[in-house]
This record gives sequence, structure tokens and C-alpha cells, in this order.
Amino acid sequence: MLFIQLTLCCENFPNGTETKLHWYKCFDSGDIIFYSLDTTDEKNNSMYPIKLRKPLYVNINMDNNGETSSLIKLDIMLYRWGGWQGCSWHKIPTFGLLSNLNACKNGVPCPIRSGKNMNIRILIDFTKYNAIISLLKNDYPYQIIYKLTDIKSERTSCVVVQARSLTKS
Repeated sequence: MLFIQLTLCCENFPNGTETKLHWYKCFDSGDIIFYSLDTTDEKNNSMYPIKLRKPLYVNINMDNNGETSSLIKLDIMLYRWGGWQGCSWHKIPTFGLLSNLNACKNGVPCPIRSGKNMNIRILIDFTKYNAIISLLKNDYPYQIIYKLTDIKSERTSCVVVQARSLTKS
């Protein structure tokens, strides 16, 4: 009985995700500095909560203090919030579907040039992964770790995004 009471104490939407996107840079090579990140639809209208059954655009303002990258690997890790396993993020198995992808063919505008105060728009399209999305709870907080790796130098860039997400049309 105590276990059930403790699991019910989790906040429903951590880090303010009930009303806004929460993001931060994760451990990486340090070449890219992110200043802003927001989500929009195809017409550049703000999108929140995130609709995982529709293409999602992420607008980023950043500096790339490294080299220009044109051969880039993409890894996406998906997590769900809290519940029976405690008040934390728990990895959702994707069975390799979101690993070792060609970033340039999966929404990243390549090449990513070296430079300051750059605005880029990344497309994240989970519609081709409906087998995974259809299993996710609707109107629930999810976390995405989005990691890019330059294949030549093995330098990485990584961001964590936490958001209230809709999985039903």
C-alpha cells in the first residue's frame, strides 16, 4: 500500500512541461552552443503540446565552434515519465529503429556549417514510426535525447527535450 501511495506522488508534468517545453544540452563534445530551441508546425506556428503523429519542426539558434559537418549520424532516445518505477525518466525500447540514422536524410539540414548565431530548422518526423507512437500514452510527458555525431571526427552534439506530447490524432 505504501508503494502505491509513493508512486502517486509524482508530479504529472515535470519541469513545467504542462505548459512549456523544457530543454537542456546534454554531455557532448562542446562545439555547438544552443541559445534557443522551440517547436513549430510546417507553417512555423508554435506547437505545444507536441503532436507526435504530425511532422514536428525544431527551430534552433546556435553557434557551431567546430568544423563544418556533412556526414552525420543521428541517434534518438525516447523516455517516459514516472509511474511504477519511480519519479524519473524511463527509457522506452525502440529496438534500434531510432539509432544510427543518416541525419541528413532524417530532417537535419546538411551540412551544418561552422559559424556564430546561426538559425537552423530540423524536421523530426515520427509518422514513419507509428508502431512505436501508437503504443505511447496520450497527453503525457516524454523526453527525447537527440544526438548528432560527425562520422569523420566522431564529435558529438546532444540536446534533451522534455515536453507534453499528444500521441492521438
